[in-house]
Amino acid sequence: MEDTVVRNEVPGYAKVCGILALILAIVSVLIPVIGVLYFTPLAIILGVVALYGGYKGMGIATIIVLVVNLIISPTFWANIGAGAKFAGASSNRFLTYFDLIGVVIMLYLVVRKKQ
Repeated sequence: MEDTVVRNEVPGYAKVCGILALILAIVSVLIPVIGVLYFTPLAIILGVVALYGGYKGMGIATIIVLVVNLIISPTFWANIGAGAKFAGASSNRFLTYFDLIGVVIMLYLVVRKKQ
């Protein structure tokens, strides 16, 4: 008797979102000053959709690139610290915390059990 492995097929929308999320995450690393504010939130949203759809391989790669980007980005650290207290910086601070919370949500979606 042969053992067969049943694999769930990843939906097309999850594949497209995963590929776009990784592309945006890489672009965000290449532009660390403004990438955190403009490209990373889009990469996080697309990455969450891909992970929710079951595309974990691309989701893990996106998380790694995003975490490296957040670590090397001077804008991220300036918005976390005292640099975001200037006028007009509230939206930047919101996007910074959105990035941080989004990465945590993506990590949760990687380790959760599919029902």
